[in-house]
Amino acid sequence: MRNYIRTKGLILIVILLFTGINTVPNVRGNNAETHRISSVTVDDEKSLTEDISVPDCVEVGDLLFIDWKFDVGEDESNKWMFFGPYNDHCAIYIGNNTFVEAAAQGVRANDYSYFYYWTKNMVFLRVKTANESQKLAAAAWAISKIGLPYQVCFKFPWFSLKIANSSLRFPTAHEFYCSELLWAAYYNQGIDIDQNGWTIPWWATGNDILSDDNVEVIYKEVNNSTGIIKPNKGFYIANKKIISTFSKTIIFGDIDVEAVTYNNRVTRMDFYIDDIYQASDNTAPYIWNWNEKVSGKKVIKAVACDDDGNQYYTAITVCKYL
Repeated sequence: MRNYIRTKGLILIVILLFTGINTVPNVRGNNAETHRISSVTVDDEKSLTEDISVPDCVEVGDLLFIDWKFDVGEDESNKWMFFGPYNDHCAIYIGNNTFVEAAAQGVRANDYSYFYYWTKNMVFLRVKTANESQKLAAAAWAISKIGLPYQVCFKFPWFSLKIANSSLRFPTAHEFYCSELLWAAYYNQGIDIDQNGWTIPWWATGNDILSDDNVEVIYKEVNNSTGIIKPNKGFYIANKKIISTFSKTIIFGDIDVEAVTYNNRVTRMDFYIDDIYQASDNTAPYIWNWNEKVSGKKVIKAVACDDDGNQYYTAITVCKYL
């Protein structure tokens, strides 16, 4: 009986792992009404040596969510890249141009210039249901965790289980991933900024915080909002996604390649396979049917072109057969 229960438990964890990733909502689906939003489009190359200050509207306790720049050599097949705007990484502002983040090196403080350099899109959120004391306390709580180790997201056997009490006698209680740190900082002040609450699966993703009713957007910058939503990290047969994966995209048969952008000035989307032009679509949703019979690894690239002649691209590595 004990072995039976253990087997059933492992099966449940695996099912939750895949279905949870597949059903994480995108920021577009909720939180449509925002307040006091400032917005700017970034065209200039960012320099790591720049002395960059946070926007004037940012206060202690505010949350920063970013998309990594693709010119660090990654594409959307990387397991740390998540589709949707502003949800690759996050940190909490503690004042003096400094943020606390949970990164591979552990929980640490970093200057805003660091995030600004590595970011292509960013958004600042405010926990609108928090009072001043709660915001300051959330920042202080995050500071108190500096030096603790990083929890590797979705790693067996705990799969990013979120824990607010770092003193709990549990293997990952003293470890944090980036969005868990922000969630726990406010959860310890009596505010749950995870839209799923304690609904299974028990993790706190960037999208879950971005879409929560307790937060509002106060500032955002957009440089490249192009993304390939299909195919994206999954197993596809006959143009249908059978199951989600962490990083691999495997395709059998023809498939509709669909790209999106949050830049309303884009007028055309060009599609490439291994840097060879294939087709263009002038109307959203931007879709191209890839019916070429190939076998093996290929790189899909989507290039968004706006009315000023600017181009913004995204790419994903896939394996296609038939």
